[in-house]
Amino acid sequence: MEKSKVKPILGVSISPLLYQRLKKEIGDRKVSAFVEKAIVAELGKKDKEKQKLKQQLIKDYQAVARSQKRKAEDEI
Repeated sequence: MEKSKVKPILGVSISPLLYQRLKKEIGDRKVSAFVEKAIVAELGKKDKEKQKLKQQLIKDYQAVARSQKRKAEDEI
């Protein structure tokens, strides 16, 4: 017997005006898909930001290492 994939349910509180706008612009049966798509996009932005910060940190550590190496060579 194959297990069915059940999506977790997430309860979110938003203002009534925002919900009415969502229903009007997105449609009653499409709100969940819209919210999921928006969350995926936002998390994607955060992942890109983390990767950018990680690359900058690596670059900075490499610069410090080069600087320390030059300083050690100058002392010789």
